[in-house]
Amino acid sequence: SIKDSHFPQAFSHFSYEKSKKRFQVVDLQGVFKVNRDGTRCYELTDPVIHKHRKKNKSHYRQWTFGRTDRGEKGMKAFFHTHKCNEVCRLLGLEEVDSSTMIAS
Repeated sequence: SIKDSHFPQAFSHFSYEKSKKRFQVVDLQGVFKVNRDGTRCYELTDPVIHKHRKKNKSHYRQWTFGRTDRGEKGMKAFFHTHKCNEVCRLLGLEEVDSSTMIAS
């Protein structure tokens, strides 16, 4: 079954796959709340964005995300602990084996 707690991890996975492995939004912190009308939402703050340096040689070179951007190492660290959940499967995301990722 889908749990509200599945969404932040699935979003990090989604950001990696949908950016063609160029970027990943991680370290999602914030507050989960249920609105008066019954809808649920996360208010997220302080995201960390990792940029894949080898896949972004030209067009994205000028984009920087600060000291917390760990590049491929950060992406690999995320997938080392990530276990795909029901939201990942619902979105059709591919499982990623961190042991085959190259981190420079």
